[in-house]
Amino acid sequence: MKDGDACPSCKTGKVVETKSIEVGNIFPLKTRFTDAFGFKVQGPDRQMHDVLMGCYGIGPSRVMGSIVEIHNDDRGMIWPKSVAPFDVHIVSLSNKDQSIKEKIENTAESLMQDLEIKGVEVLWDDRDASAGEKFADADLIGIPLRLVVSEKSLAEDSVEWKERHEETAQLVKLTDLVEEVIALTKNGA
Repeated sequence: MKDGDACPSCKTGKVVETKSIEVGNIFPLKTRFTDAFGFKVQGPDRQMHDVLMGCYGIGPSRVMGSIVEIHNDDRGMIWPKSVAPFDVHIVSLSNKDQSIKEKIENTAESLMQDLEIKGVEVLWDDRDASAGEKFADADLIGIPLRLVVSEKSLAEDSVEWKERHEETAQLVKLTDLVEEVIALTKNGA
């Protein structure tokens, strides 16, 4: 059967070929295993009857693969909020000036703790890596919201806010941040 053939059920419609993804399956086992064990059950008629079996499966890795196949761009995954492994990805950008570096790290850690207390799941990238590498990895991982703590953002008492599906970032004041993150993350997919 191919695209455009007559529907085998109604005979009037046409078969439409389309892309699909198998996330689960059903296997009608019939009596394959019950026969092997000699397993039967007595029915209301007092006669012994074969027991029919089937198995049904949904593969978590298939579900995840399906989500990623549908929700992605050329930079990586874009997890829908409802199934993302984390709500927020905090990226702290290092600095050569030790006092600024400590302020960045302390702000990022404090932000992470404030969010976690409110039930927000956070991944913090505190690696000693370049900004470009951290941003590329954040896009690849695809967590719905990236918050960047840097010397530049802290100079304005803010954090850079970028939703993964958006192209542009904005600055959000530290004083408003936790409340805005909670509003975003608890607002569904």
